Amino acid sequence: MQQQANSRLEAMLETAQAFSRHPERYEWLRALLATYALDSHDGVLVELKSVPDQGCWAHSGLWLTADGRFIRFAADETYGARPLDGSGRIEFTRIEDVTTSTSVSQHVPGVGMSDGYLAFEALKLVREASEAI
Repeated sequence: MQQQANSRLEAMLETAQAFSRHPERYEWLRALLATYALDSHDGVLVELKSVPDQGCWAHSGLWLTADGRFIRFAADETYGARPLDGSGRIEFTRIEDVTTSTSVSQHVPGVGMSDGYLAFEALKLVREASEAI
């Protein structure tokens, strides 16, 4: 179970690092977060799925705010000049605070550490890395 938890944490960290290293690819997400008064510099992207779908990219994922709220989102971004370059328009959005339904337990039977717990670990590691710079 520890190896699975490490793999899930690593995937979250890769997602968070991609968001911070390639801001031009995530303008749609920054705009979406801002629409709901969420600061894209004050939290971490821990999950993202993007698939092509009838003239747009269908994005869905999970954002963890610095104050510990889990925000699930979905957005359809019309194709821009290049796939995922952040230049498309957002056609459809859905955003929901899922904090109360997200487990943050370190010990879940059959799973080990919950994804919520690992997301907090990812947030901690991202903060530590940014403070070290």
